[in-house]
Amino acid sequence: MSGGKRSHPLPEKKNNMNLLIPTATGIEAVVERQLYMLGYRDAKAHFGRIYVTDCTWKDVARLNMFLRSGERVLVQLATFAAKTFDELFEGVRAVPWHELLTHDARVTVITKTVNSVLFAHNAIQSIGKKAVVAEVTPHFGSLTEDGAEYVVELALRDDVVSVNLDTTGAGLHKRGYRPLTYTAPLKETTAAALIDLSVWNPDKMFTDLFCGSGTMCIEAALKALKIAPGRNRDFAFMDWDCVPDDVYDLAEQEADDVRVMRKLNIVGGDINPKAIELANACAKNAGVADCVKFNLRNATDFVTKQSYGVNISNPPYGERIGDLKEVQATTKAMGRLYKTLDNWNFYFLSPYEMFERDFGRRADKKRYIFNAGIKCSYYAFNGKKPTK
Repeated sequence: MSGGKRSHPLPEKKNNMNLLIPTATGIEAVVERQLYMLGYRDAKAHFGRIYVTDCTWKDVARLNMFLRSGERVLVQLATFAAKTFDELFEGVRAVPWHELLTHDARVTVITKTVNSVLFAHNAIQSIGKKAVVAEVTPHFGSLTEDGAEYVVELALRDDVVSVNLDTTGAGLHKRGYRPLTYTAPLKETTAAALIDLSVWNPDKMFTDLFCGSGTMCIEAALKALKIAPGRNRDFAFMDWDCVPDDVYDLAEQEADDVRVMRKLNIVGGDINPKAIELANACAKNAGVADCVKFNLRNATDFVTKQSYGVNISNPPYGERIGDLKEVQATTKAMGRLYKTLDNWNFYFLSPYEMFERDFGRRADKKRYIFNAGIKCSYYAFNGKKPTK
């Protein structure tokens, strides 16, 4: 892997659009950093969303292709104050929808409301849809709604409406490599953020002692090989006539150009044979089967000759899999294992409030992250630094 060379060129700025990147609570800074590395130096977080200004459809394609931890990419079409349904209707109708939609567009309106006079979701959705139809009707008549889908988000906060168009479709955690689900799955976007928050680099061994369907290990391999997370899936904007034909092709070519080959030591383990079977299938679908090994093994049986390494795990916990006694026993066992691998860095995502007590020491760093709607702590237990 070459050093010093940028993986991604700086995007061209043409002052056209503002983009919003929703994120899970607790990983906003991670997404900001990912955007920075992609060349977007002015991205700012605000209320769980990252704002990226002065963008084009080319940027929409790039961000959908390359963002590892954002939830989706929205185009902000307008913002306005609204305390009445009349003001809401007029504000939405003021958007030049006929420049974005076609006569056969399927328009779906979704809503989010926080601390606003208007809070009735069904009413907001209905009025928003009527406003869109009212704007396009003079241009090409009523919508037949048998073509491409356009999801419009009306997000109200403190009586200010943000009109956003979802360019992604299925959330960015849908990488395309996991067709099935497994008990207690970890979202791919969250797994990628946990890896970014660790000290792991591809020269070190990487493990997930509770790998489940293999998400953590696969995301580590994708990052190390610089495989774009959106390379094997489609996006909503690809069906829209308003988007230039070449923007996805350019993002796809960039994704192929930045990919690298390298040797990796990534190992996952789980006690469930079906989980291991699924993990292997997912790794194959992701194109990293040659880089990741999954073993049918109890976490407490892990041994290694590697002096230094990183483990990142989302161990089973009571609210999702086992009972409290099982969680306590597992946490204590991980604490004992950590003592035998004192050069390793261990990271755990867990909602268990007594994790540090049962692990046997305080975490060197802890931050709060929401996983599947559950408030968790991300515990970092540092190992000794490698000697130079």
